Amino acid sequence: MDTVEGHWDEVIVGAGSAGAALAGRLSEDPARRVLLLEAGPDGRVPGSPDNPVLSGANWDHSAHIGREGDAGRRYPYAVGRAVGGSSAVNGALALRGLASDFDAWAASGNPDWSWDRVLPYFVRLEADADVKGPAHGADGPVPVRRLSEDAFGPLSHGFLAACRDLGLPAAADLNDPGCTAGAGPIPRNEADGRRVSTAEAYLAPARGRASLTVAADCRVHRVLFDGSTAVGVEAVRDGRPLRIGADRVTLSAGAVGTPAILLRSGVGPAGDLGRLGIRPVADLPGVGANLSEHPLVALWGLPAPEAVRPGEAMHQVLARVAGPDGVPELNLTLVNAVGGLDVPGMAGVLRGRTAFSLHASLLTPRSRGRVRLAAPDGPPVIELGLASDPRDVERLMAGVRMLWSAVAGAHLAPLTERLFLWTERTVRDDDLLRRAVTRFVCPSWHPAGTAAMGPAGRPEAVVDERLRVHGLGGLRVVDASVMPVVPAAPVNLSAIMLGERAASWSR
Repeated sequence: MDTVEGHWDEVIVGAGSAGAALAGRLSEDPARRVLLLEAGPDGRVPGSPDNPVLSGANWDHSAHIGREGDAGRRYPYAVGRAVGGSSAVNGALALRGLASDFDAWAASGNPDWSWDRVLPYFVRLEADADVKGPAHGADGPVPVRRLSEDAFGPLSHGFLAACRDLGLPAAADLNDPGCTAGAGPIPRNEADGRRVSTAEAYLAPARGRASLTVAADCRVHRVLFDGSTAVGVEAVRDGRPLRIGADRVTLSAGAVGTPAILLRSGVGPAGDLGRLGIRPVADLPGVGANLSEHPLVALWGLPAPEAVRPGEAMHQVLARVAGPDGVPELNLTLVNAVGGLDVPGMAGVLRGRTAFSLHASLLTPRSRGRVRLAAPDGPPVIELGLASDPRDVERLMAGVRMLWSAVAGAHLAPLTERLFLWTERTVRDDDLLRRAVTRFVCPSWHPAGTAAMGPAGRPEAVVDERLRVHGLGGLRVVDASVMPVVPAAPVNLSAIMLGERAASWSR
């Protein structure tokens, strides 16, 4: 570790989806000295795309489903803590954000983030083995694969047939920019049966470069400032404090970790910082606010014996549902062959049996939460605020009813041995369903928005269009924190796109 102290051109905090991509690209310049810091371990995280990692390579956060002062539930918030970040532990769903997401970012004061501006970076990052053309990449670092129809299990075939009965068209490419609704195979960032994280895609090819140093097990507490300019970071490894200098500091610690570091550094709401005894460096009320997350409600069941094939993929197909305005609103996702996974709230119910689930996840939530500190050096307090907006509850209710129609219909009912918790009466009765949705809603582990980009002076804005923190020099944020709203997809691919784009501005 004596090699990391001193002064660097670039210090990047967090080796996750965005940070690893950014570091890998920046290190292509042999004249630049890049230091990538990661709080978690280095080395490949065990597990396949069909076995998401819920412990051992994760931050063991516990989030409030609502607000801390409510008498509501808490839920494990297992985002990645390893080189590769959440891309090293997730289910490897390689879904892009949608054109409507980025056009909404542009309309909210960030014109450089419209769909036509970000598409080239989605193309640059991927190597899509199945779909060709100008809207898809062929030789990027992230492989994208879809299962062929003959590889689908019986439940997946039944799910797609049920979706047709619901009026959803077939969608061969859910990453097609024009695909606002439809059911089809899930694109996945996997190769040879293994999850391909940004650690493998971006860092492995760069490990031999003198321009890149990766320091794992190194936890950054705060950014160091000289006046209003960031000059380095303060970190700890093996109990030893480190002060690391930098021409520029980039926070890529994720939508939970980044606001926590900013707050500890004196960047955030001045009143809150003062109450914690932290000297304010920049009064930015948006730090930690605007937490956006995909709420989901799941139906769990046991498959009939003939409905599951040995070794079949967990994530095979999903359906995208558009709202009345034509904007995608819900994902309906089948999760096959769940066995041996410590699913929060369900492990005791399943008791080791192989199960399946159907998820209704809201892609455009109106509810917002926050990340804050209760003590200057304490862990972040995560208040998700899920389903706190009644309009979110109503849309989740509609999603549950669609799932119920599917699972009780002619295509899936014969493949289902039993369902847990849900009944026909609950689903059909408005009051019962509303209470059930509020009771069972849970997060997707897709946090975003806690250091949102936007024009200076807006209360929620923390960074500008080039991801530079307002009012401060030498400091930027490149991760899902900057997303004004969470994209209508898992955030992994969109976060990698952020890293690619931020790197292009640094050359």
